Amino acid sequence: MTVVDDPQLESAFSEVLAGGQERTLGDLAQVADLQGEDWDRMYYFRVPLLMSEVNRILDTSGLVWKDLPTVGAEGMIVFMSEGRVVHAVVDRAPALALSGFATADSVVRADTSGGLERVGVEAKGR
Repeated sequence: MTVVDDPQLESAFSEVLAGGQERTLGDLAQVADLQGEDWDRMYYFRVPLLMSEVNRILDTSGLVWKDLPTVGAEGMIVFMSEGRVVHAVVDRAPALALSGFATADSVVRADTSGGLERVGVEAKGR
């Protein structure tokens, strides 16, 4: 699975941070280049990343990740459908805050707690 840049998706998250308006993840994901794929979960991984840890959390044993983000990135956004990865995106800015996974109806809002500017995504499970 190749991790790609998706400027439209990053711009959608940036607009939430700048505008302070809540949106759903489904609304934001509509701008992502999902190549016509449906998705049911989104995961977020902060840099630094280990391929083995990503595969353990996603239950994708043996999946080879190309272009995992490193220095200069905040993390990686992964969209999944029925247990398979359909889209993986480098997150450069703004940073996201998500513990577990999110779904299309997860609320996305600006999160400036602790003096950090980031976008909070409502978790729907682990």
